Amino acid sequence: MAKKSKKAAADNPQDFPQTAAVLGNVAWAVLAGAWLFLVLALLSYDPADAPSLTHGIPNETYHNWAGKFGALIAHKTYLVVGPGVWVALAAVALYLVATARGRQIDQLPLRLVGLVLMTVAASGFVGVGAVALITGVEPGPHAPGGLLATFINDQMSMRFGVLGTLIVLLVGFWVGAILAMDQLVLAVPRMIGELTLRLTNLDLPGPGLRRFVPRLATFRSGPWTLRGKDKTTLRPRPGGRFKRRAQDEEDELDEETGGLGGTESFGIDDEAAYDEEEDDGYEYYDEDGNPIDPSELDAYDTGEEDAEDEDEAYEDEESEEVAEDEAEDDSPKQFDPDELRAKMKQLPINFAPKVKQSQQQEIPREPDFSGYQFPSIQLLEEPEGNFTSEIEQIVRDQAVQLESALQQYKIEGEVVGIDSGPVITMFEVRLAPGTKVSRLSAVDSDLARALKAQNIRIVPNMAGKDTVGIEVPNIKKERVRLQELMTTQHEVVSKMKLPMFLGKDASGQPLIQDLNAMPHMLIAGTTGSGKSVCMNSIIMSFLFTKKPDELKLVLVDPKMVEMSMFKNIPHLMCPVVTEMAKAAAILEWAVTKMDERYELLSEAQVRDIASYNELGEEELKERMDPAGEEDWARIPKKLPYMVFIIDELADLMMTNKEVEASIVRIAQKARAVGIHLILATQRPQANVVTGLIKSNMPCRVAFKVASGMDSRIVLDQKGGELLLGHGDMLFLSPRSSKLTRAQGTLVDDSEIRKTVKFLKNIATQNFEPSLMQVKGADGGEGDGEAAERDPLFEEAVDIVIETRRGSVSLLQRRLTIGYSRASRIIEQIAEAGMLGPYKGSQAREVVISKEEWEAMKAQAEADAQAAEAEAATASDDGEDDDLDGGAPAVYTADSDDPGVPDEFDDEFRQ
Repeated sequence: MAKKSKKAAADNPQDFPQTAAVLGNVAWAVLAGAWLFLVLALLSYDPADAPSLTHGIPNETYHNWAGKFGALIAHKTYLVVGPGVWVALAAVALYLVATARGRQIDQLPLRLVGLVLMTVAASGFVGVGAVALITGVEPGPHAPGGLLATFINDQMSMRFGVLGTLIVLLVGFWVGAILAMDQLVLAVPRMIGELTLRLTNLDLPGPGLRRFVPRLATFRSGPWTLRGKDKTTLRPRPGGRFKRRAQDEEDELDEETGGLGGTESFGIDDEAAYDEEEDDGYEYYDEDGNPIDPSELDAYDTGEEDAEDEDEAYEDEESEEVAEDEAEDDSPKQFDPDELRAKMKQLPINFAPKVKQSQQQEIPREPDFSGYQFPSIQLLEEPEGNFTSEIEQIVRDQAVQLESALQQYKIEGEVVGIDSGPVITMFEVRLAPGTKVSRLSAVDSDLARALKAQNIRIVPNMAGKDTVGIEVPNIKKERVRLQELMTTQHEVVSKMKLPMFLGKDASGQPLIQDLNAMPHMLIAGTTGSGKSVCMNSIIMSFLFTKKPDELKLVLVDPKMVEMSMFKNIPHLMCPVVTEMAKAAAILEWAVTKMDERYELLSEAQVRDIASYNELGEEELKERMDPAGEEDWARIPKKLPYMVFIIDELADLMMTNKEVEASIVRIAQKARAVGIHLILATQRPQANVVTGLIKSNMPCRVAFKVASGMDSRIVLDQKGGELLLGHGDMLFLSPRSSKLTRAQGTLVDDSEIRKTVKFLKNIATQNFEPSLMQVKGADGGEGDGEAAERDPLFEEAVDIVIETRRGSVSLLQRRLTIGYSRASRIIEQIAEAGMLGPYKGSQAREVVISKEEWEAMKAQAEADAQAAEAEAATASDDGEDDDLDGGAPAVYTADSDDPGVPDEFDDEFRQ
């Protein structure tokens, strides 16, 4: 059984501090009882009690309060030690009080030596002083100092005489006091200073003393400031200034007092120190340098009671900190679990305030148009109600475990703040001066084990604070619901163009961002980390806040299951894209659309899409100056935002390497015209998230990733590999380099189905015709004979003949166009008989010379002039202008004709 107990104790090292604490409490109780017994015995000491040396016949009954044993102890104590025993008892009383308050006495052997020296010196002083000074008789063998002191006095009196012995005993007593209780001894000058400062209210004789007394004010801790309603008062405040002309005299006083002017506090009443109305010989100035009449000092010293309480609290706190710093030593502190639990019980926990829902519980929106209705938030799941009350006690227990673990690993620090969020709790730890944060990082795994957590995250720097953050996962996690976020911060959301309800941060505050301000977003995370749920919550945020004519979506889902539930929403510009080849072509279409929108904004003389949409029809018509009603009908009155959401960037990069150029161009330029990208990947590798893509995606979200290297690629720092998964994420805002840890919004499939079903019944889908005609790079785009030549055809032929290379990539670089358009132009040049056959990866051969090309252009111009002459009198209904001069053909979503002009833009259609 004993072996089992020893083994259990070895398996539980945390029991040793508790056992030591119990034994310490028992020892304290025994010492306190012995002290009380001895005090009672000495107080009731009667020399007539047996065994008595002064009375021949002792008392029949003991008069001592402690009985026979107390009378014996008192007799022997007075006989051997003498009256100096009361000095020892007073020191023991101080020790008991200090240990009861949790203080530790360092260098105990040295303290005991000083106590013995004080006791002997006190007894000897009583023995010599009582006999020599009071009775005038030389000390003899029965002096009242006790046998020990009498022996020392006899030896010292023969060598130093009575007066010399008194001096030696006084010095010995003072040295013993310094060894035993240096803090109290050093407080004596402070007490003298307080007594001197109190004399300032008295009518002191002569100006010299009155001049000297105010100078002792420099002994008070901390600088001075003049504060009040006009920023002038005479109270000590941290960081203030007290200006005097006699600065040199103040410095001299600091030198004379050993620098006490800036370190010690006498703790007297401020008003008593500065209540005199007479001129003290100094000139006072406020913070602005304006002189103050000494007679007005009383008016400046009439601060409010709260200021006085704050000053006194500041002085008391500082004096306690100084005493604690002096009492601390390199010896480890005794850990008291009960005291630590009591401390953590008083420590406030910062929970996020409960969401105050409005009566209507709806987001304020603009009036509906043509019968369109937004989905109600009643379609969403309601948030949890009692999460804060359930987790409060758990968080306090974790704070106790964290501080005890720090003490076990000899890291001096204490928990000074707690911020509890939905998934993690941030403990603010203030480390002792000189303690490096790297010591915390070195034992993070051990701290996680002590807290029974999967892992913890160290936040070394916290803005505006001198503490270190330790993020610990909560045992019970809160589910962040979209309904709760949408009923908060109405004023902030109403000012956003494209609001996204991403979740709650580590403090439980809503994390709501505007995609228009980002303006593009990169999301990374492994399978099951919450990446797809985050994209679903973003799409749901758009559906609840934007109409179909305000926002158009393009969803790319190669898995065919993540975004298929949104296939019936009216905001789509085309069906959900599942082919990566077509997705690459769609991005090239987006680049073309971006350029067209910039031309439109340039004609309208505005800087961005928001300014364009704010223009009225009259002002827009005045700026655009259309030639007729037909041209005016082609001009869009409003431009919707376009958001391209791509679920897997890695598949897209593997399908077409040149898609990076389209992504970079959109990311660099498309913000002003309202085109935004949201890219997601579960493989954040260097060949997927390239340097160009990452530098143009300032907003990044990292869910749990596989390694620290993947986290560095996404966030430029580690941390993503330590996340918990299931929505735990790190958010990097483009407006700050500081990471924000948050819990992502949870959107269930049932919520999505109900919302999509509602929207399907409200509005019908209206796909973009030009986007519907876009096919993959390997699918072709129309019949060569029927298709019109590209507007850049002649410039492309000049380049091909000049370089003697029929290369698609060459035209991409020289003309700054996409792959599909460059490939189409090469096919048109080949159909015109200017290029040779296809040769695989090699460039096609150019089969005509520059002179032949010039002749062909001249012949084409002659044919065009003849055709114009013949058509001068004919109807121009079938005229087709290569420069988009005629009315464009109208195509439907299911048109069989694949030929579509590149300049076709649905925004210019009626």
